This record gives sequence, C-alpha cells and structure tokens, in this order.
Amino acid sequence: MTPGSIRLGTYAGIPVRAHWSMAFVALWFGVILSRDLGVFGGVVATVAFFASILAHEFGHAMVARRYGVNTESIDLWALGGVARLDRESPSPRADGLIAVAGPAVSLLIGVAAFGAGIALQSSVLVWVGFVNGVLAVFNMLPGAPLDGGRVLRAVRWSRTGNKYRAMRDAGNAGRVLGWGLVGLGFVMMLNGQFGVFVMITGLFIALNARAEIMTSYVAEQLDGVKVRDLTFFGIAQAGTDMDADSMIDQRQRLGEAGAVAVVGDDGELDGLVLEDQLWAVPSENRPLVMLTQLMVPFTNLAKATLDEDLSTVLPRLNPLRPVVTVWNDGKLLGIVHPKRLEERLKQAQRRAFPNAAGT
Repeated sequence: MTPGSIRLGTYAGIPVRAHWSMAFVALWFGVILSRDLGVFGGVVATVAFFASILAHEFGHAMVARRYGVNTESIDLWALGGVARLDRESPSPRADGLIAVAGPAVSLLIGVAAFGAGIALQSSVLVWVGFVNGVLAVFNMLPGAPLDGGRVLRAVRWSRTGNKYRAMRDAGNAGRVLGWGLVGLGFVMMLNGQFGVFVMITGLFIALNARAEIMTSYVAEQLDGVKVRDLTFFGIAQAGTDMDADSMIDQRQRLGEAGAVAVVGDDGELDGLVLEDQLWAVPSENRPLVMLTQLMVPFTNLAKATLDEDLSTVLPRLNPLRPVVTVWNDGKLLGIVHPKRLEERLKQAQRRAFPNAAGT
C-alpha cells in the first residue's frame, strides 16, 4: 500500500485506496461550495465529486479487464485518481479504448446530472454535471499522463508501429501542455486570481510527461529481455516460527536468490524476506525478530510470468521493495532480485543515455 493511504474497500474485485492529501482538497471544496450551496449541499457536492472521480477510474478498469488487463488498485489523491493496471495494453486499439473509457464515464455522468439538475432545479446536481463535463474535457487534453495523452499514444503507436516512439510523442505533448498550464497559473496569480492549483497541476503533468519520455528510452533498450532472463529459480521457504537469527544461521538455504518465502499456518505463501533485510536487523535483536515481522506480503510485490517482457513489468514495481516475483499457475517459481534488476536497468540507461554524466 502507498504510504499515507487507507483502504476504502474492494469493489468488483479491485481494492480502492485514498491518500491523506484528499482531506485537504475535500475541506477546500467543502468550504467553497458551502458558501453557494449551503453546508448540506456543499458536503453532498464534495462527496459526489470524489465519487465521480472513482467512477471515472472504474471506467478505465472495466474496459481494461475486457482486454485481459487487470487493475491492481484504484488510488484517490489530491489531484484526482489513478487506476493501476498490472500490465501494458496488448494493442493500440486496446490502449486507446482503455484511455477514453474514463472521460466517457465522466461525460455520461455530467450530461445526466446536468439534465437532472435543470429538470429538478437542483443547483447541486447542476454543479456535479458541470464538474464532470470539465473533468471529461480536461482529461482528454492531448498530453501524457492525461487520458488524452494515452489516446495520442495509441494513435501514434498504430500509425508508426513503434510503442516507444509513441510514448515519447505523447510525453513531449504533455511537457508542452504542462508548462503551458504553469504559465497560465502564473498569469492568473498576477491578475489576482487563484492560479496556484493550475500551476501545481501543470507542474505535475510536465514532470510526469518527462518521466514517461525517459522511461520510453530505457524500456526500448530492454525490448526483448524476458523476465526469465533475470530470474533466480528455487526460493527457500520457512514457517511463521522462524526468526531472523536462525534464518541467517541457515543462510545457505537462501541460495543465489538470497530470499525466503514465508509460509503461513494455513500452508499459503504469505510474504517474502530478502537476505539484506535479515542482516539489517541488529545482531542482538535477531533472535527476537520473526520473519513475519520482516516480510513484504506478496500482494504488495510485482508479479510476473517467465515469458513476460521485463519492460512491461517495470510499472508494477513496488518502489520501496523493487522485487519481481515470478509465478506459474499460482506456484512461485523464483524472483528477480532488486540488485540484478538494478544492474540491468543501469546497463539500459547507459545505452539509452551514453552522454549522461556519471555513466
């Protein structure tokens, strides 16, 4: 789970989480809307706003599922939401349809709410309809990481046949869009308007667009590299009664992979502990620290199959524990250790950016 997030439940098999930063936006919206809609109307409108964002992300998730792409979670935070897919889209068509699904849901909600608001003379519904319309239009702006940028990527991918070039095209469009919004926000502030949020949004878009461009170059260098090429096979297993000190005494069991899978009392694999985690525990405390206290649950680690492209697995990595666990029919086959993954990524970076400092 992302630090600072709380789980709101699981819906249609997809975990939904909210980051603490949502509280500030909710408070800000609530105060502003209460002035025009009353306290009750402001609360209802604020809840409806976040529910609309959630529906937007479920639009992505449901279409992705149709194309065999699962959603690991939906995360809500200050600047909106994100559906974290477990793999890349299998084709340009799928990529485009998954991207456009979210804005389509927002547009449908907007039209329905606005129409109902006019018919019922409800200012709350009119506001919800208007905001969803804005959400649909804004997200379709042609620049990564917005949905419109994904659509642009799909179009360019279809026309050029090169997914990585398409990523860069969408990323470059996103950089122009992002810095344009930063400039617009600055001008708004000079004119006494509230442009800080516009500037923050623009900066977020520009930085993420740049990250997508950089990722495309590295991923292109990894093209053709399979997960099996970096996998250490055969992972030691230990029960819940194993402590860190005993595991170090038996470290030959860890083998080349340098990891142990913890088996729960029900016989199911619960989590993974790397050897460096064992050594990080002070020696005097190791007999008292159980593997269950050190393990990272498998649900929080990237999962892959042997024949997947390594580049498609990278977006699933847990940045706090960048391990790839390798499975086949529900059976753990091995792992890609963070050190081995880091070495291969550095090689790819050196090839992608040969003139970069420090390479």
